[in-house]
Amino acid sequence: MNISDDSLKFIQQHQNKSLTELALLLSKKTELNKDFILAQINGIQKAKNKLPQFYSTPNIIYPIKLSLEQCSSEKTGVYKSEIINGEKLLDLTGGFGVDSYYFSKTFTQVTYLEQNKSLHNIVKQNIKLLGAKNIKLFNSTAEDFIATTTQKFDVICIDPSRRNQNQRVFKLDECTPNIIELTSSLFKISNKILIKTAPLLDIKQTIKDLKFVTKIWVIAVDNDCKEVLYLLENEKIVEPQISTINLTKENQEFEFNFKQEETANTELSEPENFLYESNSSILKAGAFNSLCKSFNIKKLGQHTHLYTSKTLIDDFPGRTFKIENVLSYNTKEFRKLNIQKANVSCRNFKDNVEQIKKKLKIKDGGRNYLFAANNINGKPILIVCLRLDFSKK
Repeated sequence: MNISDDSLKFIQQHQNKSLTELALLLSKKTELNKDFILAQINGIQKAKNKLPQFYSTPNIIYPIKLSLEQCSSEKTGVYKSEIINGEKLLDLTGGFGVDSYYFSKTFTQVTYLEQNKSLHNIVKQNIKLLGAKNIKLFNSTAEDFIATTTQKFDVICIDPSRRNQNQRVFKLDECTPNIIELTSSLFKISNKILIKTAPLLDIKQTIKDLKFVTKIWVIAVDNDCKEVLYLLENEKIVEPQISTINLTKENQEFEFNFKQEETANTELSEPENFLYESNSSILKAGAFNSLCKSFNIKKLGQHTHLYTSKTLIDDFPGRTFKIENVLSYNTKEFRKLNIQKANVSCRNFKDNVEQIKKKLKIKDGGRNYLFAANNINGKPILIVCLRLDFSKK
């Protein structure tokens, strides 16, 4: 890909400016490729945190904004390469090539497919710059490649995308390629299929839509749920184990299955000495009752996903708080505490965060954490806490 010296110079000089400011500057420089330059500067700015290895590699070319938004982060790419391994892997929906690149570190050979010619060419150049010599790249649709290949693979990876990018999608058959229709063909060339979906898809419904799901990973990065992985193994019918992982300073992991969740007994309680809020991967997976059994904690309410205990649990997979005060949802009572700022959250509550702050006349921030919830009798309460941080122990 040929890039003019003037374009490279402009990118180097202005890569820290906002895209709005850049668009104005470029409107006066008609000799430069505006769309390309904006894509590169947007890519550099996003990659600094999302893809630090790409960011630190000179001359990496970045795709359009949508392709960069949809690609895996370095953290999730590395994690996937650690949980799946083998000799040969086929990435049917390669995109920006992040997953293929990190899989190339644990697989002997990776085959990358991308039907978009422009994106394929970008990745082809980047893979050379990154020094990955065991990736074969093909500009092809998944359907065409499957119909003609004679190869066998240890694992096939696929990340179906929304057919309409402006539409919310809740089922796999609303995505492309249609993995439900392709599964039988994929099992002819591999015994394992790893499907990546957005967190929006319902996990129980997706298990029903697919056959032979043996393992599920729900992945969050810094408490932001990013993706869900489903491992399918040909002819295996088992209760899928679900691993939740929050990739953060100290990774938080929790494993369960839906049968355990259904049979786990939970005890409801008024707030005791400590309060626990599970991370977003656990909330997405629906491990609400399993947590109680595993950590010997109690729930504040049947539909209030906050937990409490008398003694401290220091390895809880989420945030842990020391309870300072518990009071009714009453402005006069709250004012006695003389709290001007707080980090407000609500669970199963009649008012939202903004309404709570307005009623209590408090601003965001400070050392106090304020949880608004319903107690075991369904009455609204306020729980004032201090957060406990175990990352430095």
